[in-house]
Amino acid sequence: MIGARRGIGGPGGLNPLLILGLVLLAYGYIRGGLVSPVQRAADDPVGFVAFIIAIVLGITVHEFMHAYTAHRLGDDTARLLGRLSLNPMAHLDPFGTLLLVLAGFGYGKPVPFNESRLRSAMGVTFVALAGPLANLALAALCAIPLRFSAASLLGGAYEEILTAIVLWNCVLAIFNLVPIPPLDGANVVYGLLPPRQQYSWRTYQQYGPFLLLFILLLAPQILSALVFAPALALARFLLG
Repeated sequence: MIGARRGIGGPGGLNPLLILGLVLLAYGYIRGGLVSPVQRAADDPVGFVAFIIAIVLGITVHEFMHAYTAHRLGDDTARLLGRLSLNPMAHLDPFGTLLLVLAGFGYGKPVPFNESRLRSAMGVTFVALAGPLANLALAALCAIPLRFSAASLLGGAYEEILTAIVLWNCVLAIFNLVPIPPLDGANVVYGLLPPRQQYSWRTYQQYGPFLLLFILLLAPQILSALVFAPALALARFLLG
């Protein structure tokens, strides 16, 4: 499973997904059921490369669009920190990337923004939505040659990489729209609420990582129903 994120929020503090990643990694090895992408690489090197390309592209485009949208709405926090870039190194978190290779789930660096500088009353929602929508746009773009069978002209490896980009970017988009902090969906909801309800939502946000951890460890069928089933359906739709 890939937790590809991250949260949008102010700078500073410990990324909650770092804690989630460590717990999930330890749990997987204790149970003995965790097979890392590196372990599968020998049996399917093309699949391993396709997976890494898909996730690195997905995280890069996702985080860039958070930064770009915040910049367009008047907040230059991310730009001043070098996040308004399509260079993957600006967005990949060292430990999140290591988790990606070792366990198949990971995250990128959170994109900081200053809510008070956003010109739109729904600025937080727009910034939060930008990342998942960018993943969907990337998936749709890469699905075009697959949908019209053009990818097969360049060989199976090219087709497998494009398929991985479509599938995993659909997963990234749907997963990040789940309204549980620190995922983007929590900020989408926050930006739509009246000020009084926003205060209550901020109180809920501190418990979000624990709720997410509970779902991942004890109720994975919920995650499958909320994320993987619709992501697979969306990928099939895009691929025709």
